[in-house]
Amino acid sequence: MPDTMHVSQFHIEYRQENPNWKSSLSLYWMRWAVFFFFTASLFGLLLRYFFVGGAGIFEYKHVLHAHSHVALLGWGFLLVGGTIVFTFVKGQERLRSYKKFLIAFVITTIGMIISFPVQGYGLFSIFFSTVHLLVSYFFAFQLFKDLSKYSNGTAIRLVRFAIIWMLVSSIGLWAIAPAGAFLGKIHPLYFLSVQWFLHFQMNGWFIYAILGILSFLLESNGRSIQMSNLKLGLLHLSLLLTFALPASWSYNFRFLLYINAIGVLIQAFAYACFLLPCIAQAFPKLKIPSGWINKVIYVGTISLLLKALIQIALIIPEAATISYTIRMYVIGFIHLLMLGAITFGMGGFVIKSKGLPENKLSKWGWIILIIAFVSTEFLLFGQGTLIWAKLGFIPHYHLLLFLTSILFPMALLMILLSLFQREALYPVRITVIKENITQILINNQAMKKTMMMSLGAIFLLLASCGSGSESNKGTYTPPSPNSKEKTADPKGIGEIRNVDLGNGIDEAMANKGKAILDMKCTACHQLNDKRVVGPGFQGITNRRRPEWIMNMITNVDVMLEEDPVAQALLEECLTRMPNQNISIGDSRDILEFLRKNDFEKTGGMDAAAK
Repeated sequence: MPDTMHVSQFHIEYRQENPNWKSSLSLYWMRWAVFFFFTASLFGLLLRYFFVGGAGIFEYKHVLHAHSHVALLGWGFLLVGGTIVFTFVKGQERLRSYKKFLIAFVITTIGMIISFPVQGYGLFSIFFSTVHLLVSYFFAFQLFKDLSKYSNGTAIRLVRFAIIWMLVSSIGLWAIAPAGAFLGKIHPLYFLSVQWFLHFQMNGWFIYAILGILSFLLESNGRSIQMSNLKLGLLHLSLLLTFALPASWSYNFRFLLYINAIGVLIQAFAYACFLLPCIAQAFPKLKIPSGWINKVIYVGTISLLLKALIQIALIIPEAATISYTIRMYVIGFIHLLMLGAITFGMGGFVIKSKGLPENKLSKWGWIILIIAFVSTEFLLFGQGTLIWAKLGFIPHYHLLLFLTSILFPMALLMILLSLFQREALYPVRITVIKENITQILINNQAMKKTMMMSLGAIFLLLASCGSGSESNKGTYTPPSPNSKEKTADPKGIGEIRNVDLGNGIDEAMANKGKAILDMKCTACHQLNDKRVVGPGFQGITNRRRPEWIMNMITNVDVMLEEDPVAQALLEECLTRMPNQNISIGDSRDILEFLRKNDFEKTGGMDAAAK
């Protein structure tokens, strides 16, 4: 009994010796996964630098697309998929059949690394993304065949459903093409398709996989977490219902927030049924365990618990609205899931399985990675809370965020280098990659078929993301043959038809406007002329009438649906401005600050009103 209690109190041991993790394929797999994580961190660091010193020739949204695609499809997909492969696939011959998938995923991800920063969504980036998607279908099919050899324990059921949700998430990607072609890239359904993919990819594919691996880790210690059909059904239901929150970003219907609240409560119950027994067995009383690898898993488990607790707060509609209108919260929550739960939870399991090294270089890499994660999360959630409380900004916030983010590539470079040390893992037979690629391409006709199938899919996707010709832009409703091009009202659409600017600048109003703008706008817009998520504010009163500016602030949903100028800006930035329920009085204060900002930066203001 004392020995058992010791193990239970301080750490979980992975006692099963799995030869899969000693294969050369697992070594290559994890090297590429960490390399893509390192690359994604460099893109992320560049995104931080946009708010510090700009980034020259690169466009913010192109770098953002590169960062998100490489993080999700490079690091996240390879880590989760590889962990499932090397944990559950039986037999070395069967394991070798996954080489072709690794090669395909590596080639397509490298293609995305090169193409997205240069062109954003374009011919080559869509090509590589589509091939990756199609190959993932064959990958899922092969995983299902290998998992069919197991009985329906809790771990296997969760992993199977993880793969199912991965396939379900891809529906959103295929919906982008018809939504963009027939409705336009500024239609809410276009953005909803993207959110569908992200929601089921992260909260379905990734979360179910980490729950399955945690369950397997306990089962390997002779313990188990029983999930009845009812509890598992509630977990599925909560995943579907909580999609109402991202849906509310595109459709401002209050009932969606109530649906999300129901989903969050069901999710809290389902998570409690799984996580609380898991934590009770692995980390009693949430005590920090001994051993650095156990601490890595501990951070992942606590991050998953925090995700569930944070979402409980979203049962309050006002809190749900704040969760997506304050961008720091959005980024912080995504990182809590991707960096916290997935990276540390799954990564710690892989280290215990001998799939990642345990040497000193790796150890310090993971420790620095945890420091980077905790410090940046503190800044993101801390600054978001200050904005919500109308308490201003942390001094040098963007600089501090950039400096702490430097720790990410530094830590990942150490982990990557540790994978090339001789003593890092185990003796493996190193083969020439070029010979492997040649042999696999010759002997596996399935890969050729996959590449051919992707060509047809690419033409479909190009219909919505192609060359930018007018025929591809779409409209909300198909125009009748006799319809004429709509002329933009310079005052916009809304109840604000006349604005008295007065003489000079009202400093009191401008100060109020700056406080509101800091709270609701500066996460996406800068006060200069540089575009990040949205266009820069500099010169706006010289380009747009004051009525248009105030209508855009107070009547954003209608403006995005009916105003040609607002629609053109949305199509350019591809990020829908949320309705933040700003009053007319507050919008007038914001306008006053924008006038002051233009006068200070350009020497003039209100040119559009003259």
